[in-house]
Amino acid sequence: MLVLGINHILNWCQVLSNGRRYTCHTKKINGELFFYFKKEWHRVLDYASQYMNEFK
Repeated sequence: MLVLGINHILNWCQVLSNGRRYTCHTKKINGELFFYFKKEWHRVLDYASQYMNEFK
């Protein structure tokens, strides 16, 4: 799983998993950004790509 992009304005991020792209809802918990994927919250920094785009 890999985070390709984050859109802070619309509160979503784009995730690549098994060759497919998913758009996931994001949320700040204790100052850290998390995304909701397959009924679980995952920390964005754990899956961030070095080529990730970030829109603010």
